[in-house]
Amino acid sequence: MDKSILTPAEHLGFEIGADRKLAGWTEITSYFEMLGEQSGRVRTAEVGRSTKGNPFLMSVISSPENLHRLEEHKEIQKRLADSRTIEDESAAEGLIARGKAVVAITCSIHATEVGAAQMSMLLAHELATGSSARVLEILDNVILLLIPSANPDGLIDVKKWYESTLGESYEGVMPPFLYQHYTGHDNNRDWFMFTQQETRLVVEHCFNAWKPHVVLDMHQTRSNGVRMMVPPFIDPMGPNVDAILNAESAMLGAAMAADLISEGKAGVSMNVVYDAYSPNRSYQQYHGGVRMLTEVAGVRIATPVNVPQRDLQSDRGERPREITWNHPLPWEGGTWRLQDIVEYDLSAALSCLSHSARLRETLVRNFYKVGRNAIEWNGAPYAFVIPTQQHDYSAAAEMLDALRLGLVDVHEATEAFRADGQPFAAGSRVIMSGQPYWGYAKTLLEQQKYPEILTHPGGPAKAPYDVTTHCLPIQMGVNVYSIRGRFGARLRLLDDNEPSMPAQMSGVGYQVSGILDRTAGLDGAWIVPAESNASARLVNGLLASGAKVSRSREPISIGGKSYGRGAFVLEGVDELDGVVSKSDMWLMRAVDGVPDLGRYEMREPRVGLYKSYVASTEEGWTRYVLDKYGFEYKSLVDGEAREGGLAERFDTIVLPHQQVWHIHRGHRESYYAPKYSGGLGEKGAENLRKFVEQGGTLVTWDGSARYAIRHLGLPVRNVLADMKRADFYCPGSLLAVLVDTGHPLSYGMPSLAAVMFYDGPAFDIRSGRVVAKYPLRNPLFSGMLVGPEKLYNRTALATVPLGDGEVVLFGFRPNFRAQARGTYKLLFNALYGSAYQA
Repeated sequence: MDKSILTPAEHLGFEIGADRKLAGWTEITSYFEMLGEQSGRVRTAEVGRSTKGNPFLMSVISSPENLHRLEEHKEIQKRLADSRTIEDESAAEGLIARGKAVVAITCSIHATEVGAAQMSMLLAHELATGSSARVLEILDNVILLLIPSANPDGLIDVKKWYESTLGESYEGVMPPFLYQHYTGHDNNRDWFMFTQQETRLVVEHCFNAWKPHVVLDMHQTRSNGVRMMVPPFIDPMGPNVDAILNAESAMLGAAMAADLISEGKAGVSMNVVYDAYSPNRSYQQYHGGVRMLTEVAGVRIATPVNVPQRDLQSDRGERPREITWNHPLPWEGGTWRLQDIVEYDLSAALSCLSHSARLRETLVRNFYKVGRNAIEWNGAPYAFVIPTQQHDYSAAAEMLDALRLGLVDVHEATEAFRADGQPFAAGSRVIMSGQPYWGYAKTLLEQQKYPEILTHPGGPAKAPYDVTTHCLPIQMGVNVYSIRGRFGARLRLLDDNEPSMPAQMSGVGYQVSGILDRTAGLDGAWIVPAESNASARLVNGLLASGAKVSRSREPISIGGKSYGRGAFVLEGVDELDGVVSKSDMWLMRAVDGVPDLGRYEMREPRVGLYKSYVASTEEGWTRYVLDKYGFEYKSLVDGEAREGGLAERFDTIVLPHQQVWHIHRGHRESYYAPKYSGGLGEKGAENLRKFVEQGGTLVTWDGSARYAIRHLGLPVRNVLADMKRADFYCPGSLLAVLVDTGHPLSYGMPSLAAVMFYDGPAFDIRSGRVVAKYPLRNPLFSGMLVGPEKLYNRTALATVPLGDGEVVLFGFRPNFRAQARGTYKLLFNALYGSAYQA
């Protein structure tokens, strides 16, 4: 043991895991930076900055010899991942012999789950200074990529909140805000859209750069269940995950459980609660690596909890008080501390590393086999083709951007070709099978048929852990063809710096200065089609600059081109610098004049976004989408809503999805300070009603639509209310809706669209207008739906008049996790509605 390097306790002035003590991000980063400077076994680097601008660290820990040859080992990983780069099996065996087991450990992505981030310093110190045979074996055979916190902003905010509660009756309760700026608990559901800065940093600098064989993702869970959960995962498994990886996950999980139990750590359970179906939470198992997950029983952040054995309860099938094959040593109950979490996490991390070291050759060889299996795959489909002609060109480009960040090879057709009897133009994008991450591409591009697993024979469907679909083309409104038969085409692999879709020619010429270069005969009018989500960003920039913008009530035909209802008309715009991004200029079409077919004059909408103190991930995702598309808004909290005067401040108020009682009642005063308690209450509901009656628009979806129906007294019935799961169940699936494209809410939408339905309502509207409804057939596009007939011809989206204003009711999630881009326009149009001046 190298005693010249400070222990975490010496660095902090208290023991890691001590009651009511948390190391902050500044202390953690300084400790890892110190290890990087003083230990020849540790290299610490800031790989970027978080959403709020805090340093994001990754430490590489291994033997000095391995660290000296890091680039060589990274190159070995790169070649083994793609067998197309390896000459023959002999060359592969040479690389396998030289390769090391690459293990990534990510800590505390959910910031209230503080234990792993605290533990990371103990793990790093043990590996930096230890001299035991176990430590030396790990260092010689493993390259560890340690991310001390996958959510530094959250750690900072949670520590500050926690310390403000010390000594109060509500000590250690969950913070009344999201612990990731935009996504809160959903920040580990971003592993294929890559919307968040922290996601991209981990993917680019850890997963893609190193392609680890094992990723250990360390979490916490409720305090009154088992003490720790480890793989193997429960069914269903992702159908495109290589069987080798599923088997290795089970092997490593069982080995870790055995080690923990042998140390006397009770309450360790395998094969419970968590499945391995959705790529939302499991990037690496689609990229050749084993995904490992630990979930340790939590405390009140850093405050101990007392849990008698009689209070231990089952949640999703685990049995914390019983001896079973997957839970052989029950915990007897008692006081549970942060120290216990830290010790369990440290044991699990060292066990994972130790077994990875012993299985070095197996892990490296199987990693190569998994990649080779993907390349040699010979099933259907053979390819996916993405034509350049799309309803929303920008959504298609964004979908391909996400796939390429996930290391999917995308080709361009240099000539026209035919596949499955269908003609495709030159420039079409083609994703071929026979590439290392074909299973990943296939998972995100094909429709899902989620397996209906019953709770018991003849019983209702078992609840999935997450949503039942992740089909990007349907969710984003992108036209993608699945090609089953082989075909011939001239294809060119896109370079990393090329755009995912061909550059679009703008109807506007411009110089570097941003001054419009008008051609002769133009009077300074331009049209922006409504079909692209990107139109909103362009128009919002123009509105903010004071430009004159209107929307057409009817289709427009000019110069042989047609523009649908809702096209934006721009007039008197001479200067674009700082107003319109050049990346959005392709949307602008110069015209000689616009016929007067009736227009809505526009102004910047004054938007209020309800922000409950029962922190809502939907509110956070909505903020993200509004920020991304340039909508100005103000957060509206409970106390402000109860005070009233809403019509003087806002044109539109958005209530994102949340449980009805969270909106109405909020936190109980016995658990939180008065500032954070009470919800909207009767006074807030009364003021929202007055706001709408005075001409405002209230936009609601899912739970908040239920709230509006109940507490604003709308003449609407939720036809799915009180239905049993055996009769109707739809836990996160993509469903078809028929859209009234003549309504201003649906400007830019196709007549048939897909919506993300996640245990939402469906409506019987007695007064108002139906904007979208489910068809008279099974509406399931992708996922799982029990009782489809319950939706036949039912309303999915409606406007309900109330006084001089209206309430917009969505029965689905219009901007779900920033993935449902096919329905963004419905939300955007709802925001613009109150800002129209007829």
